Amino acid sequence: MSTRMKKWRKTAALVLCVLAVFGIYHSAAAAPVQEEGNGSGTISSEDMPGNGGADEGEQNGEMLAGASSDISISGVKVNGAKAGGRVEISFTAAGNKNRKKNYEVERIERVYPVLNEGFPFAMEDEAYRVTTGSGNSVHCSYRFRAKDTLETGYYLTGFTVVYSRRATDGSTAVYDSEYYVNKDVSVKLTGKKSGGEAGSSDDPALDGDVSLKMSGTPHGSYGGNCRVAFTAYSSKYKITDVVPVIGEGFPFESTTDAYRVTHSKGTKKLKCRYTFRVKEDAAAGYQGITFKITYLKGKTSVTADKTIQVKLKGKKQAEQTGNDKKSTPRVMVTGYDTDVKKITPNSKFQLKLHIKNNASQAVKNVKFSLSTANGEFLPVSGASTAYVDRIGAKGTVTISFKMKASASLGSRSYPMTIKAEYEDGKANAFDSQDNVSIPVTLKDRISLTEMTPPDVLSVGGEGDLAFSINNMGAGSLNNVTVQCKGDGVESEETFVGNIAAGASGYANVPLTGVEATPEDSDGECVIVISYENSSGESSTYEENVAIFVQDEMDEMDMEDDMEMMGEEEVGGGISPLFLVIPVVVVLIIAGVIVHRVLKKKRLKKEEELIDDELL
Repeated sequence: MSTRMKKWRKTAALVLCVLAVFGIYHSAAAAPVQEEGNGSGTISSEDMPGNGGADEGEQNGEMLAGASSDISISGVKVNGAKAGGRVEISFTAAGNKNRKKNYEVERIERVYPVLNEGFPFAMEDEAYRVTTGSGNSVHCSYRFRAKDTLETGYYLTGFTVVYSRRATDGSTAVYDSEYYVNKDVSVKLTGKKSGGEAGSSDDPALDGDVSLKMSGTPHGSYGGNCRVAFTAYSSKYKITDVVPVIGEGFPFESTTDAYRVTHSKGTKKLKCRYTFRVKEDAAAGYQGITFKITYLKGKTSVTADKTIQVKLKGKKQAEQTGNDKKSTPRVMVTGYDTDVKKITPNSKFQLKLHIKNNASQAVKNVKFSLSTANGEFLPVSGASTAYVDRIGAKGTVTISFKMKASASLGSRSYPMTIKAEYEDGKANAFDSQDNVSIPVTLKDRISLTEMTPPDVLSVGGEGDLAFSINNMGAGSLNNVTVQCKGDGVESEETFVGNIAAGASGYANVPLTGVEATPEDSDGECVIVISYENSSGESSTYEENVAIFVQDEMDEMDMEDDMEMMGEEEVGGGISPLFLVIPVVVVLIIAGVIVHRVLKKKRLKKEEELIDDELL
């Protein structure tokens, strides 16, 4: 083979390499990038559904959102519930059948806590622990440490249950995917007191400070005696006094025992014994008897009310001559309304309380007082009381308060106490107390950025609409789905997952063109984002986007385009193809020249090195 032929073959090989490299680069730029999993089998907080990670469809493969009814939570137990302390939570997660859709839960794969912004516990090992299952149900037990900064109230602790399905109708339906649902467990936590020293006069009485212990339920009959014996005890405070509370509904006569105080100088266990005489008109059944317990917090006396149940046997209706006896008045709250659909932190709202007098006699001089444990809701006018002159027998009234929610409230329900003080027709004083639970919802704030519609979408063709969903609110967005709606496009609902407060989620919505966009139209379509907020309420967010759909290009159109291109070339025009080819040729020639120059330099360098070695 001649030297000239060898050089030509080398040049041709170089040209082919340049073209191959160009083709490889082009393919790499067009192909999507896929990340491989680490294969370790460990689960991080970002990989878990419900924990604010990125697109869960990408991270969890075939894991899909299941129906809430697929999983039941039972046997919930909560032990210990104080800020800064340990809290034990246990429950059983079990799978159910869906008879309507002919499937059942085959196996519960794993259960783990939902680590969102409302998680009330410290991020310790238990927070990341996964309970694995092997059957249709699994018992779960966790031991968390409550955050030091928690306020007293109810907190929802979420748990994600991952499971598999199987068909129940004998069909060939295959459920290869894993499914998940989020289940909440309500935990009442006692927060640390903010401000003031221990033992100050504003120390509150907490449910766990003192308790009553007794054996069996006391019982008695009308006209007879009822003996009540119990022990008031506390694990950390000294009890000084115990006394019955004689108010409306008290089923015993006002005897000496009814007013007797069981006293001590201070003990953690105080035995109490009372003998009450049952009223002739006492109602049959279980009656709640309240005792006021006084104990010492430091040097300050604090009181707490504790109620026990007694079983009473009353006169039969036929034996009663009590038609002339009127029932004891009982004023109670039957419900409430607000003038806003959602109460948000730092917002004002009108609270309307519906009140009923349950007795067959009227009450008068009725005073209502509102209060919350830590000032969660305060009256705008500064007055937390309202007055009603009279409420007739079995009558109802509505009272209103202008309230403001504290700016520091989270997304949950807060208790409010309504106390009523009133008199009957004989000026006898009574009082009653009810509680209502008022939910607070954090505002949802969503923005869409990095909007990327398809470059070209024709009738019958497909393309992707991509964008980022930014959660700018203080609460999480759960079970987020996206769909694009418009006259000229169709799309399936795309699952995004959960987006934590301050985080972003990525949506990629496949589109199909169904109708060409009219010339006088701006191609307006609507992006519909559906989600559940941190309170579990379903909501949507919508935003417009311009997507143009062009007519489908058939074979006749392509032939016409080719003919037009030929006509332009004949008429003296220059085809774009003839502009591209010279550029490619020049690049190839330049590559050949550069290769030869570099080769000559390399050979010269090698010769110099050889000469140096010989010397």
